[in-house]
Amino acid sequence: MNVQKLSLGTTQSAQITALDNLTIPSLILSRNGLLCYGNKAARQLLSGVSISDTAISNTVISNTLTGQELLQRLSPQQGKELQAACSLFTEQQLSLTFFYNDEPYGEKQRSIQLSLSPLIIENSDEKPLLATLKDTTQYNAAQHLPDHLYQAIQQTEDMVMVTDNQGCIEYVNPAFIHQTGYSEADVLGQNPRVLSSDEHDDAFYSEMWATLNAGDSYRNVFINCRRDGSRFHEEKTITPVCDEFGQVSHFVATGRDITDLINSEQHLNYLRRFDSLTGLPNRQRLSEHFELHVTQRRKTSLALFLIDLDRLSRINDSLGRLAGDELLRMTASRLRKALPSYVVGRLGSDAFMVLAEEIQTPEQAAHLAQKIQQIMALPFELTQAELFMSASLGITLYPYDGDQFDELVNKADSAMHRSKDNDQGFGFFTEDLTLQTQNRVRLENQLRQALLHKEFHLVFQPKVNLANGKIESAEVLLRWVRSNGKNISPAEFIPVLEEMGLITSVGEWVLMRACCYASQWLKKGHRISISVNLSARQLKQPNLLTIVQRCLDSSGLPAELLELELTETSMLENVEHSIAQLTRLREKGVRIAIDDFGTGYSSLAYLKKLPTDTLKIDRAFIQELEGQDQTDLNIVHTIIQLAHNLKLSVVAEGIETQRQLDIIKQLGCNEAQGFLLAKPMNEIELLNTKKHFEPKLFALGQ
Repeated sequence: MNVQKLSLGTTQSAQITALDNLTIPSLILSRNGLLCYGNKAARQLLSGVSISDTAISNTVISNTLTGQELLQRLSPQQGKELQAACSLFTEQQLSLTFFYNDEPYGEKQRSIQLSLSPLIIENSDEKPLLATLKDTTQYNAAQHLPDHLYQAIQQTEDMVMVTDNQGCIEYVNPAFIHQTGYSEADVLGQNPRVLSSDEHDDAFYSEMWATLNAGDSYRNVFINCRRDGSRFHEEKTITPVCDEFGQVSHFVATGRDITDLINSEQHLNYLRRFDSLTGLPNRQRLSEHFELHVTQRRKTSLALFLIDLDRLSRINDSLGRLAGDELLRMTASRLRKALPSYVVGRLGSDAFMVLAEEIQTPEQAAHLAQKIQQIMALPFELTQAELFMSASLGITLYPYDGDQFDELVNKADSAMHRSKDNDQGFGFFTEDLTLQTQNRVRLENQLRQALLHKEFHLVFQPKVNLANGKIESAEVLLRWVRSNGKNISPAEFIPVLEEMGLITSVGEWVLMRACCYASQWLKKGHRISISVNLSARQLKQPNLLTIVQRCLDSSGLPAELLELELTETSMLENVEHSIAQLTRLREKGVRIAIDDFGTGYSSLAYLKKLPTDTLKIDRAFIQELEGQDQTDLNIVHTIIQLAHNLKLSVVAEGIETQRQLDIIKQLGCNEAQGFLLAKPMNEIELLNTKKHFEPKLFALGQ
């Protein structure tokens, strides 16, 4: 057997060993076409033995192809072609037919595409060539199908693509060329990724390959790209094709363009669920949004706002239907831009709807209703004229007014019609709720006016030192007197200021005014400690220390004459933060008092950590001291003892009878405050009361 030998160094021998493990069939040929080396994949391909056949050893495979035997497997003409190509020592590609014996079935043949390239070996005069092989047997067989079968594939309207097992395109039919705009030259030898639109993620292709690797056909709709960049939807089936050894040799993909079908379905679906004039979701789509909210978020609140354009019919009558349509489109655009967080839709005619998630209270719904009215109050610049519109709103709340979409819409419609008769222009389904909310909105507007017109002022309620009968401190209280002379209760407006977020600015104003008053009193010889209530929002302010220090510096008030009162609940919302804030204030000399003690958590664990100077016993306990039940008396006694054990001062508030005063004096309370001693008063009254307060008469209970 004539075997061509190569003189290889150590490095080249290592490269040959690595080449043997490649899955690509590879040969090394001499300049005269003799076989010098064939890797494992090439030996398998040219010998006709399956690599998975463990009964055949690698030795047998390696001994079947040597020297001239490669040329002997070719026809004389093709052998000459191979030798001629090798002698040129250039890159070339040949299509050859190799013959081999397959006992007991006789002689078989394979069509092989052979690609030659020079192989340079250092320190050697020899010039071998590297040949890579590609089995085109199946593809060539497909090219020589019976004429009627071949013509069927060529003439079918379905796109047909054949790739090898590595994904290289070997065949496309005319329908593929027509539909994609690619020619055969553009795609043959390329990967199907040339059609990719990047619409599909990795999970899509992972599922595809998992199916194909399992030997099954894969069916799905692919979004592909034509040569001109336009996208199309292809309903495609990819089928793996196995050779006689049971190995996947090719993939056949058949598909058809269903873009028009999908577009028409999408258009019909759009018409079913969206308003054709405005492009907004229609009643069906709004209902779907509502059902999705109920399914995903269950009983989480949702508000429905039915918006009715006033006088639209008159505009249609006077300016024409086209002007009315233009107004509807402008309304839709304006609502959608102004309310990006909510779902805006059109129910039909002059009725729009807003679905607003996270609306927890009627007050929040009322604020949004006002915002919608402000949006609608802006002028509309139509082609024919400038118009000013108004809208009436009906509001329903899920799940309070119902849990069905149609039910809530009908109730919103009823509320909307009633709203046309009230000044606010909006209403709830429940009339009591409408009245309550309207009053709340009116109060908020009045509060803003009160801030603007300085309708707030301070009053002072003295606290009496029970040990010496003197007035040594006073609590600052905020009062609101309307311009018409009407007094508004703090219990009514303080919570509203909290919810409006205005309590911090109002609270800072109160603190500054209180410090100024106390500083002026001190300059006049009246040393009166001033107590100011601090809200939970103020306690959360990161710059609270700076605000307090500024008030003290601006007024000139010594820090020890300022006491800040906070409730237990406000301090225990964030204990660590409260401790840090109050510690910094106390280090500046400011006193800290816990107001309404006994009504909150009353946690001893936190009480010992909080930097506190004073406990104020809530009036609820004081008012029950004269009753038959001894429980409240025991509670007050316990609080006083606890405070004294912790070296804290105790103030009893809400003293209204002499009996209550006598009891707390006997229990050892430090200070008392209440209507029996003095009601809240202005600055002049406070100074006069302090001046004329008689400790001796007080000690005698007079």
